[in-house]
Amino acid sequence: MILRISMLSLIALVLLVSISALTLGCTKISFDEGAWKERVRMADPSLLYADNVDANGLFYNPWMEREKKGGVLKGSFNMLFGRSEDAEVFSDFPENAYTAVNNDYEYLLDTTKNRLSFVGHASFIIQMDSNTILTDPFFSKKALIRKKDVYVDFDFDKVPENPIVLITHNHYDHLDDYSIKKLINKEATFIVPLKLKSYFTKKGAKTVYELGWWDEIELNGIKYTFLPAQHWSRRFRQAANTTLWGSFMIEGSRSIYFSGDTGYFIGFKEFGKKYSIDYALIGAGAYSPRWFMHYSHLNVSEFFDTVDDLGAKIAIPMHFGIISLSNEPLNYPPYDINEYMKENTQYSDRVRTLRVGEYIDMEDNSDK
Repeated sequence: MILRISMLSLIALVLLVSISALTLGCTKISFDEGAWKERVRMADPSLLYADNVDANGLFYNPWMEREKKGGVLKGSFNMLFGRSEDAEVFSDFPENAYTAVNNDYEYLLDTTKNRLSFVGHASFIIQMDSNTILTDPFFSKKALIRKKDVYVDFDFDKVPENPIVLITHNHYDHLDDYSIKKLINKEATFIVPLKLKSYFTKKGAKTVYELGWWDEIELNGIKYTFLPAQHWSRRFRQAANTTLWGSFMIEGSRSIYFSGDTGYFIGFKEFGKKYSIDYALIGAGAYSPRWFMHYSHLNVSEFFDTVDDLGAKIAIPMHFGIISLSNEPLNYPPYDINEYMKENTQYSDRVRTLRVGEYIDMEDNSDK
């Protein structure tokens, strides 16, 4: 009965979106970049440390609340069915130079090396100080009802026992039920945002640490700090913002910042002041159309602003390569970033674009 009700609810949601697309129309909407940058600049950094729970018990971003204009439903159908203001920009680029490469991940069994592997979207496998750390693992074939464009048939037998799994928030492309079940079988330890622990324990996870912003925990010689991010949370049959979201600072023999999903915000400058960051894994995809995505995702220009704010020695863009969730092509962001660096050569030694399946040794930063 529960399954039947859930399926009926899902069908109703799809019908509602389709009807909305027909009745409200698909319009091209402009966006004022200058006004947005000024709004970010004027935010009060002290609010990064403020209480982030409202009177209804819901989480929010106290430095800048998410706009309600237009609503998520209207934004979603315009994004899916509307016209992209950037369609002509995206029309021609060498996509084959940025597609996924084959990787059997056999090297993961050797835990003596320090490596960063990009598995697509926000999924990295970090090997550091004999630890194996997975960020927002997303290895299933779809996010809710949206199928992947590129499916990585990942062999979980290549993951050493007792990995550490970092989850930034509960959206389906970051909290993937299939991957969680597989990693529970590996006796994984999970570090998750507030109000998400029960999701994991109900599935059989034995060790789950639930953190709020600025909370930290040390495991196996590595310190994990859960930091603010400018985003939101929601899951099917769950109200918005009932669970927290955020980013991670990972400090061992290397210091690694993992942004998760976030828009451009004052937190980056604060993190740059507080931490010396060797590697920054920064979202740079799912940004078009800007009028809809600007609050929650970085575009390429903001990616470089974030690199500067963090003061990262090496920055690696992510949030592309396996699933299309916006108007720009699947692998357009790394191309756009490389094109930007042709005119801004000061970033050439600081920004590394990886294809899905590529990895670097953190000792020498060489591509593999």
